[in-house]
Amino acid sequence: MAAALTLLSAPPSFAPHVAQLQISPNQAKAGDEVTVFGPRGYGRTNPVEIHFGSPTGPLLGSFAPNEELYALWGPGNVRIPEGTKPGVYALYATQILTPAETHIRGVPSQGEITVLGPGGTPTLGATVAPAVPAPGGPGLVEEDPVSTGSVVLVALGVAGVGMFLAGIAALVAGRRRHAPPVVAGS
Repeated sequence: MAAALTLLSAPPSFAPHVAQLQISPNQAKAGDEVTVFGPRGYGRTNPVEIHFGSPTGPLLGSFAPNEELYALWGPGNVRIPEGTKPGVYALYATQILTPAETHIRGVPSQGEITVLGPGGTPTLGATVAPAVPAPGGPGLVEEDPVSTGSVVLVALGVAGVGMFLAGIAALVAGRRRHAPPVVAGS
């Protein structure tokens, strides 16, 4: 009951948009152009740059965001570098944010593009480019991932403490209800 009351009485919270990168089509040959678009979620001050393969990879294009609070940019076209081997690669939308734009989240953002082999078909066994920035580069990189076993262990610990506290509360409540009546004048 208390949880429901809390949820119903809580005012709506402000949640900024997270930057995204949309690529169309998501399959192309080396040398082809693809359309890129950044829906709302970028800073409005500095240009958005599209890089190939990593946030610091080859620059494919630069786009000016609009003047909205969570600016959008594009659509625009970029060309997949000539000589790119067939495989799955990431395109990154990067942007230098000003101190006034610290509310922007998700930059750099990324999207996947499949570079097709000869004949326009995906190549089986093609290399897959890493989908996360290199350590030391922009963005967040998890160095020591949390294992599933650790998460399960913590969840079981929390459940055990909750059951322990519920048991104590039941014991205390049960003792208060079943106290022997006091008989006067025996």
